[in-house]
Amino acid sequence: MAVKNQKEIEKELLSEREAILAQPKVKLFIPLDRDNPSKHREVIINGQEFILAVGKELEVPQVVAEVWNDSYHRTLEAEYKIERFNEI
Repeated sequence: MAVKNQKEIEKELLSEREAILAQPKVKLFIPLDRDNPSKHREVIINGQEFILAVGKELEVPQVVAEVWNDSYHRTLEAEYKIERFNEI
């Protein structure tokens, strides 16, 4: 197996980012969160980091929206289960 040099790795990462950015764009809105006042959220896909503004409608590549929405809904489900478990 050939070992990749730094330039080859950087080229692969750049082409991965370009592939993501070339996807159709979809609208995404990240709501404000009282428990996390940060103005940005991050999504990392295959080592590619995307910084997303909170409280604004964005147009992002489809996979970025899919990853964000999946994570967000799983978080809501987990919070709901924790609340139900803690109820008496």
